[in-house]
Amino acid sequence: MYRKLFGVWLGIGLPLFLSAAPAAELDSVFDSRKISTVCPDSCRGESAVWSSRTWCRDSLGLDVAAPPRKRPWLSGVEVVGTNLLFHVITRYIIHEDYAQITWSSIKNNFKTGFLWDNDKFNTNLFFHPYQGGLYYNCARSNGLNFWESAPYALFGSSIWELFLELQPPSTNDIISTTLGGMAMGEVSHRLSSLVLNGQARGWKRFGHEAIGLIINPVRGVNRLITGEAWRMGPRYVDQTATVPFYFQFDAGYRVLNCLDTEPDRSRHIGFVGFNMVYNDPFEIDGNEPFEHFTARMSFNLLSRQPAIGEANICASIWGREHDYKSGDELFAGIFQNYNYYDSESFSKDSEHTPFRIAETVSYGPGILYRSKWKNGNMLQLNGFLSGIILGGSLSDYFQFHDRDYNLGSGYSVRVNGLFSLRQRFGLYLAFENYHIFTWKGYEHKDYENIDQNYLNAQGDVGNARLQRLNFRASFSLLPQLSLAAETDWYRRKTHYKYHPDVRSDTVEFRLMLSYHI
Repeated sequence: MYRKLFGVWLGIGLPLFLSAAPAAELDSVFDSRKISTVCPDSCRGESAVWSSRTWCRDSLGLDVAAPPRKRPWLSGVEVVGTNLLFHVITRYIIHEDYAQITWSSIKNNFKTGFLWDNDKFNTNLFFHPYQGGLYYNCARSNGLNFWESAPYALFGSSIWELFLELQPPSTNDIISTTLGGMAMGEVSHRLSSLVLNGQARGWKRFGHEAIGLIINPVRGVNRLITGEAWRMGPRYVDQTATVPFYFQFDAGYRVLNCLDTEPDRSRHIGFVGFNMVYNDPFEIDGNEPFEHFTARMSFNLLSRQPAIGEANICASIWGREHDYKSGDELFAGIFQNYNYYDSESFSKDSEHTPFRIAETVSYGPGILYRSKWKNGNMLQLNGFLSGIILGGSLSDYFQFHDRDYNLGSGYSVRVNGLFSLRQRFGLYLAFENYHIFTWKGYEHKDYENIDQNYLNAQGDVGNARLQRLNFRASFSLLPQLSLAAETDWYRRKTHYKYHPDVRSDTVEFRLMLSYHI
C-alpha cells in the first residue's frame, strides 16, 4: 500500500545499499584481500585540529567523531512526525482510500484487533520492512544503539496500523515493519556512515551528503536540521565508518526458462545488481549486531518481471571467531536473515508464475569457515539454519483482491562454498531451501462476499517449498573488473490441503560484467 509513497526513494536509494547473498556468502567476492583491507578513500587518517567539534582518535589513528548524545524523546517525536508526513501524502496528495480515516475507524481498529491483511506481495514483504527502517533510524540517527532503536520501529508501526489506516491493523505488517525494519534500518545506517565525510568540502561534500540522504533519508534530514551536513568535523562520522567493506556493481543479461508450460516459455531480461560485504567476519569481536553483514539486490530492466527480482540480507547478531594453528578461521553465531525472490508470468497469455517466496523475518545459527592457501588460493564454506517467523510464498489458487500468495512461518537451510584460484578465477556453489507453512485458511469462509479487510486468512492451508541451486564462475579481467557467468535452478513444490499439489521448475542463466570497489 506504500508503493507509490516509497517508489522514488527505493528506485534511487536501495540500489546503493542492498546487495550480497546470505551472510558471508561471498558469491562474487573472489579476492579475499578486498575484505581484509579498506578502500583507499576510507583508510586515510586525515589529521586536523577541531576547535569546536568533539572528536576522538581511534587505535588506528583515524579521526572519528565522538558518539552523539542520545535523544530518546526526540526520536519518538520524529517517529510521530514521519507518520504524520506519510498520512498527509497518502490522504491529501495520493488520495489513497485506506488513508481516509475517521474517529470511528480508529475506534473500530482497537475493537477489531489485528488481522492478516490482503496487500500485495511486495508491499507486505518488502516495502513494510523498508518503512520500518525509517522508524528505526529516527532513533539510530539520534544516538541510540541497535537494541535501543528497535522499540521505535514497533512504535511507528503501531501508530500507523491503529490510527492512520482505515482498514483493521495487520498482524503481518506489525511483524515485518518492526523486525524486518530493524534489518533494513541498520544496514542503511551503517552504509550511510561509510558514505559521509566530515572533511569534504564544496561539491564533494554535497555529493557525500546527497548520497547519504538517499541511502538513509531520516539521518540525512537530521543532518540538515542540525547543520551536520555542512559543518566541518572528523573524517569519520562514527566507528562504523572505519570498517573494511566490499562493494560490487553488476550489469548484464539473464534468461529465465519455465519448464512447466507447453510449449516451454523463456524470458530475456536485462538486469543490474548491487553487492555489499561489510566487515570481515573473521576479524570482529562478534558482540555487536550487524558488525558483519552481506546484502544483495537485483533489478530487472524492460521486462514483464517485477522491478525488484531479488533482495537478500544476512547479518551477524552475535558470534565468536576461532583461529586454528593451521591458519584456518571459523566464525559461529546467530544471524538475522532477509531473503526475497519474486517473478511474474512470462506473457499476457499465461497465468503461470514460476516462483515467489520471501523470508522476511528469520533468525538462526550460522557457521563460516575460511582456509587460505599459498599463491592467493582460498576456500570458504558456510552454512545457515534459520527459523522463519514471517514469510510468504506464491499461491496457485488464492486470488483475493491484491493477494496471490500465502503468508506463514517455517524454516530455511542454506549452504554454500567458494573457491578462489590465485585471486583471479572463482567458483561458487550454493543450495538454498525455504519451507513455509500456512495454517489459517479461507476455505470455510464466504470467500466471494466477505469484505476484503476482514477475511483474516494467511491463504491456502498447506506448505510451500522453494529450492534454489546456484553455480557461478568469475574471471578477473582487471583489478576492478571481472566477467561472470551464473546459472540457477529453482524448484517450487507446494502442498495444498484442499487443492491439488503443484510443482514448478525454472532455470536461469546470467552473463554479467562486475565492477568492484
